[in-house]
Amino acid sequence: MYELVEISNKQCESSKAIKKEATWSESLFFYRHSVRGLSGASCAKYIDLFLDLPSIIYNGDKNYIPERKAETVSWLSGKHKCAGFLKQKNLLVLRSGSPAARGIAFINTIGSFGSIGFLEFLEDLQAVSLLVDGARDFFRENGIGVIFAPMNGSIWSSYRLMTKGFEDKPFLGEPYNKAYYSALLMKCGFKTAKKWETQFVKKVSAKGGKTDKYLEIEKSQRSKGIKIRRMQKFDTDIRIIHKIVMNSFSNFYLFHELDEQSFVDIYADMKLICNKRTVRIAYSPKNRPVGFGIALPDYRNKLAFLSRYAKRYIFLYLGTLQENGVSLYPQCGKAIIISILRSLFWRRKGYICAMMSEDSKTRGFSDGYQKLHEYALFELEAEL
Repeated sequence: MYELVEISNKQCESSKAIKKEATWSESLFFYRHSVRGLSGASCAKYIDLFLDLPSIIYNGDKNYIPERKAETVSWLSGKHKCAGFLKQKNLLVLRSGSPAARGIAFINTIGSFGSIGFLEFLEDLQAVSLLVDGARDFFRENGIGVIFAPMNGSIWSSYRLMTKGFEDKPFLGEPYNKAYYSALLMKCGFKTAKKWETQFVKKVSAKGGKTDKYLEIEKSQRSKGIKIRRMQKFDTDIRIIHKIVMNSFSNFYLFHELDEQSFVDIYADMKLICNKRTVRIAYSPKNRPVGFGIALPDYRNKLAFLSRYAKRYIFLYLGTLQENGVSLYPQCGKAIIISILRSLFWRRKGYICAMMSEDSKTRGFSDGYQKLHEYALFELEAEL
């Protein structure tokens, strides 16, 4: 017996006891949740079932890092940082009264596309199909013809599905899911829209970015008057980075612009973990910001975070100013990477080139990588 349930935003908004108790889990920040004071016991039950499904799916999986439940409730209620440009419908599939599949159907009002986020499901094709059909009805009603999954509304939040790398514990910010997810989505009609990969390097080379090739790149940039500086003040520099991102990421898949304050709000938590020595901004001879690179420490447990010790760093973001899809400062991005690599060498750290797209110009830059993780985003026609 299957049942599709919609959890309305207003019912979630009436929750008055989401307690942000600083309880450490293996994710960076995890909060206990307590759903009380809701408009009806049944709604409280459905929210709890929505939140409990991952613990059923990943029971005994040592690689799984629990989601932040208070944050998930904020998304269910539409009170999250991306609420200004997303319309949503919260869906839960029950099988004999127990949760079997869940997701939030999002309409991106800027990009005019649909997506299904917070997607979790048992290995049950009927449950997944019911969930997808419920989302598809929502998209049809709103004139949306293409659906992407999994995606929490936009590229400015979590998206992608892991397709290779399940044997490892995920690094900070990496998607993680059961291996059967992609197969069930494809049985529901989804097709692969885009692929990414991650490369792992155990330790920076003893040359620390001092090979002839790298030195030539640095020399070339210096001759053009390009200066690369470490981050000074997060609150100021994140706004500088915003301007570069809006230009350099403009050709990214499903990109849409964000105003400065929304960008700052979304990335505010980065301040808690970033090492200013591994965040670099490049400046032109006229002191104009023209590029940036961010490598974050992979803090996956409380001890590492409190001691500020991380065994490896994650290259997450890199960009330089462009015009018509062509960099205005060729080789500047590689010079930024070299600058960060040199900092990592002195710390004897390994690094991760995270989630590079198929057409990324930095692919292959991480010489001597040991293994790959792979990811995909799937798409489905809504059949208007």
